[in-house]
Amino acid sequence: MRLIPLEIGRLESDNRFLSGEDGWKTLPVPSWLIEHPDGLILFDTGLHADLQQSSDRLGPGAAVFRPDFEPGEELASQLAARDIRASDITHIIFSHLHFDHAGGTEEIPDARVIIQEAEWKSAHHERLIEAGVYNPADYNHGHDLQTITGTHDVFNDGKVACLPTPGHTAGHQSLRLELDSGPHVLTADCVYFGAWLDEMRVPQMGYNHDLQRESMEELVRLRDQEGCHLLFGHDAQQFRSLAPEGVT
Repeated sequence: MRLIPLEIGRLESDNRFLSGEDGWKTLPVPSWLIEHPDGLILFDTGLHADLQQSSDRLGPGAAVFRPDFEPGEELASQLAARDIRASDITHIIFSHLHFDHAGGTEEIPDARVIIQEAEWKSAHHERLIEAGVYNPADYNHGHDLQTITGTHDVFNDGKVACLPTPGHTAGHQSLRLELDSGPHVLTADCVYFGAWLDEMRVPQMGYNHDLQRESMEELVRLRDQEGCHLLFGHDAQQFRSLAPEGVT
């Protein structure tokens, strides 16, 4: 099994919105490709290709996020560069359905989507859509849908497991992988940056900060007691350190 990092552009984020500080911060936007003997998985799908031309798709979010996203960085092109067709992807597992995690979904039309039921419900809540928290145009594309509740072993072999880590959103989940090099957990937005984990620091925006910190404490337990290597949601320094060919 192999884990391969894909960078589907970047976002310039207003720190006042993210952490209450001045200035702007560059966030990599990951999609993670997982090669498993029984299928090819994407964990999140990154940005929508329209954001290469305009921020209009972000609605109110355009005031606090500036896409840095070039042609050729979209998800399907990055897969093609690895001789992978969009139709080869068997599963999309979503951490959650914010625009920078679900934007590339329409590029992968044939995969089964796996998502926490609470997240799917939140992403179709009228007031959250009106507020710009979610955009159904990112994820309502008629995919084969599997909603789950709680921990879920994707292939029933202990190799790929969805872990509920709510707080950033109501149905946020992380992903545990049992690689030959050891257990890895993709935290997604439960933890934006490694430096924030020990501080139990969360972004300004979010569904429930106390619940998110409880999820972060579980990730600390997995790191300290089970030896899991944590890969964070938007940590530029960590992301740049990863080998393009991935981890086995």
